[in-house]
Amino acid sequence: MTTSVHFHFSTVVWGPWHVGAFLDVNLPSLLAEGNLPAFAARHRVTYRIFTSAGDVARITASPGFKRLQTLVSVELVECPVQNAVSPIAMHHLLWRRSIDDARAAGAMILFVPPDVIWANGSFAHVADLVTRGKRAIFMTYVRVTQESCVPEVRRRFASSESPTIEASPRELVDVAMRHIHPLTLTYMRHSTNFPVHPEFILWSVPDEGILMRVLVREMFAYDPSMVDLNQQALVAHKLDPDLVHYVTDSDDLFALSLTPANKDIEWYARPQVLDVRKVASWWLHYDSPINDVAASGRFYIHAKPRTPAKWRRAEQQSDMLVQRLTGTREGLRLLAVMDRPDLQRARQVLAAALLETKLTRMLRASGPWTLLIPRNGAILRWLLDGGDGLMQPGKARHLTQHILGHLVMGRVQLRAGEDAVLKTASGVSRQLTWNDGNAEIDGIAVATPGFELGRHRSYLIDAVLPATGGG
Repeated sequence: MTTSVHFHFSTVVWGPWHVGAFLDVNLPSLLAEGNLPAFAARHRVTYRIFTSAGDVARITASPGFKRLQTLVSVELVECPVQNAVSPIAMHHLLWRRSIDDARAAGAMILFVPPDVIWANGSFAHVADLVTRGKRAIFMTYVRVTQESCVPEVRRRFASSESPTIEASPRELVDVAMRHIHPLTLTYMRHSTNFPVHPEFILWSVPDEGILMRVLVREMFAYDPSMVDLNQQALVAHKLDPDLVHYVTDSDDLFALSLTPANKDIEWYARPQVLDVRKVASWWLHYDSPINDVAASGRFYIHAKPRTPAKWRRAEQQSDMLVQRLTGTREGLRLLAVMDRPDLQRARQVLAAALLETKLTRMLRASGPWTLLIPRNGAILRWLLDGGDGLMQPGKARHLTQHILGHLVMGRVQLRAGEDAVLKTASGVSRQLTWNDGNAEIDGIAVATPGFELGRHRSYLIDAVLPATGGG
């Protein structure tokens, strides 16, 4: 039996440019047969448009709005936006209000930005996902140059006889490739002007399309009774994986984000290549428990059938980079909480090895860990006894092996009198023994009961552990 779900569609729009985009291309594309009509046939929709009093007449007079009223319940919410000190802050305020209103009504919410062109069939796909039980749906856009893209979309897909724009996903991808925004191109993996806000990364697949990996994505459609957002409008907690869906193929859902040609030039004006540590640090600033779900997905953007072999290289390269970024992010997260004076030397050693591929691969593995951390004095003795050689350029791989030998898989609570064999991330086994009530690992004293370090259980030890274990 098909279950109908109540939805609040929410659009925040005011001002000549945004209202123009909303009425000229956004709303007409939403009215395509495979979009709002298909969605409304399966789910109940209340479409709420937050706008200024001065824009109401223009909106209500449009053919698209009149058609919209025949499909769903429409609410025009007049807001005092004209004198907003910060338009962005006002947008977020109204989005928050729309979320609260949807929660109070027991409805899911779906955000419809006014400056987006939707491929026909996109909302039918979303309706199907909701029917299948998905309650948190993510998607992504491709930025295009508004000045050149809108005229072509109107010329190719609009007519004076109908208020709708019907373009298939592959037709719209073709438009995107012709009018792709300069900012979008700077997100290519080997761009020499890589942006300062790296929310996604792109790989070109010659003659076929673009592969996208997304690090951060705001919500598109979700149930606000199940999902809470943080101050950056990102998911604030873990979600049941069965409730989450990330759209990964442009054939299923595709949208163009209209962007003026000169917008956000400052994001990519300074020459720079992708720096793993900088991107990982940025990613931590926009932290969310759902980010790894987004990052694990490959988004295929293509205007014709895909040839799997042609995409394999980009897939593999993107997998390796996301793995490094995730591990480096987790290493930086660990460094951030290692701010105790008695962890200073261990923090320096970890920082020296953080870009080593093997270390980042292990740090991204499912955690948490149990950390065996040598005291400051222990590390100084190790450095004087030859460990300083591992801190030199070219020795990071050997240093990494030492560090991984101090990471025990899983959270381990050392219990008095209970001997154990501890498996480390380096593959070495450590022998835990007790001597007169005192814990030792491979014969080295361990301070108990230990302490929490972020999400990890941690213990101070009196010496750097040998590369080979005693278990």
